[in-house]
Amino acid sequence: MVFYLSAQEQKYLVNRILPTAREVGISPELRGWNWWKEPLKPYQPAQISMFSVCGKFCSTGRDVYLTYVERKPPKRTYEIMLGAITHNLLEYVFEEVRRGKFELSFEDWWRNELARRGQVEGAQQMEGCLRPLWDYLLTQTKSAYLEAKSSHPFATDSQLLAVAVPFLVEHKLDGSLLGLSGTLSVDCYDYLRHIIFDVKVGGERRDFYRLYPTGYALVFESMYEVPVDVGCSIVLNFRDGKVQISRDLFFIGDDLRSWWIEERDRKQEMVAQKKDPGRAQNCPPSCMFLEVCS
Repeated sequence: MVFYLSAQEQKYLVNRILPTAREVGISPELRGWNWWKEPLKPYQPAQISMFSVCGKFCSTGRDVYLTYVERKPPKRTYEIMLGAITHNLLEYVFEEVRRGKFELSFEDWWRNELARRGQVEGAQQMEGCLRPLWDYLLTQTKSAYLEAKSSHPFATDSQLLAVAVPFLVEHKLDGSLLGLSGTLSVDCYDYLRHIIFDVKVGGERRDFYRLYPTGYALVFESMYEVPVDVGCSIVLNFRDGKVQISRDLFFIGDDLRSWWIEERDRKQEMVAQKKDPGRAQNCPPSCMFLEVCS
């Protein structure tokens, strides 16, 4: 259900994560609204992306060095393109559904997407992956809308949609207070349950995936000064014409916030001081910089 929690996950949120957040709490100095003092205060002028801070696909972080110091352009691999187009699909569907439009044409959207991007490697294979996701999203959102309509018979359509689809998808954020880019986009923020979602496409779950919701939670707190204690890392896989969704729902505690700060400081220093960390010993074949990293 992508951003909709299952009944079991809802129980886990209410009975485990939220009580833990209330009981354990967050150290005040690790709240995003304290961006102006240690340890959140950035000490380097370089503003980098959330992907650069959180990503540990390269074990040495040389991808960050190549991006910001050497200015090497990344290769748009099939995996990268599938991820980017999947995010565009999520943004488009949820934006239209929040306007009350449930009868959407995948063919029209896909035609426009290809026209905008030009030649896309493996376009036919991508289409076979994305169409089931499109149908799945429309089915789930319409079901949520009809359920809300039956529960609130006197509510207006706009009120029903606000409850049935409480998601800000690709919501724009300014991370400059924390030393990040001023043009960030969080994959999704559930404004009723105060959950930050991050979506990855393909592969297995990695431990550092939790850093992405953590970083966006800190940015959210720095901008709006409201607490965000819950994150969710989503991994989407496409196999045999089916969409497989794996969710990791967690408390954004002190340990994760401290880890995120360590990664930000290390990579900002790498960029500001132009420190080449060296090539990793084992480079994945899908690395965007494989051809220019030597």
